[in-house]
Amino acid sequence: MEKIIVANVKAALAPDQVNNWLKSFQGLYAPSASVKVVLAVPFLYMEQVAGKIAGIDQVTLAAQTVSPRPSGNYTGATPAAWLKGLADYVLVGHRERRLYYHEDNQTVAAQVRETVSAGITPIICLDRKNKGSQLAAIDTEDLEQSLVAYTPDDSVKLEIPADNQEISDTAASFASAAGVKVLYGGGVNKGNAAELAGLAGISGLMVGKGCLDGGEFAELVNSVR
Repeated sequence: MEKIIVANVKAALAPDQVNNWLKSFQGLYAPSASVKVVLAVPFLYMEQVAGKIAGIDQVTLAAQTVSPRPSGNYTGATPAAWLKGLADYVLVGHRERRLYYHEDNQTVAAQVRETVSAGITPIICLDRKNKGSQLAAIDTEDLEQSLVAYTPDDSVKLEIPADNQEISDTAASFASAAGVKVLYGGGVNKGNAAELAGLAGISGLMVGKGCLDGGEFAELVNSVR
């Protein structure tokens, strides 16, 4: 089964750093048919990155967020339809978007709807405590076209992954509730990625701090086979 490894660079990789990041990544990256790499980068340099990765096997793009509304009179918004042909995935419902930008379940559901309508795959970020209400807000047909990601708060803050059994049990509960593939994020680095990706119920990983060095992220990806 193909594993999906998402590099979420957040707002930590400045525009003047991205070319060096890509050079470092490409210098060590060894493509594999069993691993798909998804680079979740800011809107500002998505087209730049798209041009650089064109022709590199098994590497694609994700947007880090998207407007819950279609195109129109919405200042500052980026509609999902504009991402068609540029991004294959969109992150929605990330804990930082919920916390700092007050995106609630209804907003996330609308983002998922817009993303699916544009022919792009949403990666819906959930937490174990609130997954019931988070999933209930999303249309079943939209959910079937999505992936979900489990990111424990403590693991993200401390950069220490959750207990392996807890990860597998939570992934199983998410898969049962959502009926889709589950990614794990929280404390993922090149030293533990292979083990975490191999856990029962895990279809891939979301990497935050562990992806900010392009070479180290390539080594992380290469370790997952």
